[in-house]
Amino acid sequence: MKKETEARLKQSQIHAWLPALLILAVTGALFLILFFSAREGKIYNPSRLQTEFVTVEKAEVLNISQDTVELDPYLPEPVEKGNQRALIRLTSGLYAGETHELYYMIGYFVGPKLAAGDHIMVLQVRDEDTGALRELSYFQYDRIWAVLLVLGLFVLTVVLVGGKTGLRSLLGLAVTVTALIWIFCPLWMKGAHPVWLALGLCALVTVMSFVILGGVSKKILCAIAATLAGVGLAALFGALAQRLCRVTSFSLYDVNGEIADLVNLQSRNYPVRVHGILTAGILIASLGAVMDVAMSLSSAMAELKTVNPAFSRGSLFRSGMNVGRDMVGTMTNTLILAFVGTSLVTVLRLWAQGPTWRMLLSSNYFAVELISALSSSIGVVLAVPLTALICSLVYGSRAK
Repeated sequence: MKKETEARLKQSQIHAWLPALLILAVTGALFLILFFSAREGKIYNPSRLQTEFVTVEKAEVLNISQDTVELDPYLPEPVEKGNQRALIRLTSGLYAGETHELYYMIGYFVGPKLAAGDHIMVLQVRDEDTGALRELSYFQYDRIWAVLLVLGLFVLTVVLVGGKTGLRSLLGLAVTVTALIWIFCPLWMKGAHPVWLALGLCALVTVMSFVILGGVSKKILCAIAATLAGVGLAALFGALAQRLCRVTSFSLYDVNGEIADLVNLQSRNYPVRVHGILTAGILIASLGAVMDVAMSLSSAMAELKTVNPAFSRGSLFRSGMNVGRDMVGTMTNTLILAFVGTSLVTVLRLWAQGPTWRMLLSSNYFAVELISALSSSIGVVLAVPLTALICSLVYGSRAK
């Protein structure tokens, strides 16, 4: 009897995961199609650091033959500046094993100061006619092992605390990172519209992440629907705010000067679209927070229905709103702080310039940052009533 019960339980678990596997198969196939479409043909990357004759290679510092580095006496903080001459041995590339002298400067934005035994990355330039080594310059400290260690500690912590659920969340994170870096960027370089591309990838990432995390259930389906609706409304609010404030994606120049590099790509006949990058950024920035609110509230309302199956739709909606209001109180604050934190240097620079409040409110910088922060927050706020409404319709009983 016990064996029959266990067999039935296993069979029911298999049947429960069949829809999830089917959805993952379809979305995974679509994901792979987009991934390989982004890789096929000509990869538009005109500013690629590495070419056939320009490569970044590993090297080891053997000794320091000249060192004039000292603390800058004109700064109140300990900042080193000066020059160093080192003997290095290349450990990768065509000239691995060779030793060379390397002269470089240490300053405010270049560093750190090197010592014998350090591992660094050097920029190696070869002559296009003869192939001989023409130039060798200090590129950066070799941080590969440190980055891998930090990632390993993060993965270990997530697995130890979250168990199987933590592993599933890491898989969802891998899908998200792949979609943003290896699908969004190359497809945008090939001329795809950033808004529609971001919207499609957000939908794909949402479905895959939620199904990987919890399979297919009413709770997951409600969270997916609420997430897509919340992110879409955030993008609409952002587009409307841009019209009202009369800013475009080109206004990002006052926030991030690198937007000029994207405009230069257009002048060099690359099929990139700058219009829509601001809205695409809003979509991507709001996705994580909206997913969090939608999943948390959907799970809470599913538990409420389990505790009291007689909950009517109206009562369940009101209970969901009560729970969701507490989420809104902290999540909006979290989003605003996240935006301020990522642009803290710009905030400090503006404050140091002493603008009047009229100048600040009329600046491109304030308008762009305000639109980005508030649009993402709007997505989170609207995700609460959307999730409560969808869950109440799915879980609630009709009032007698």
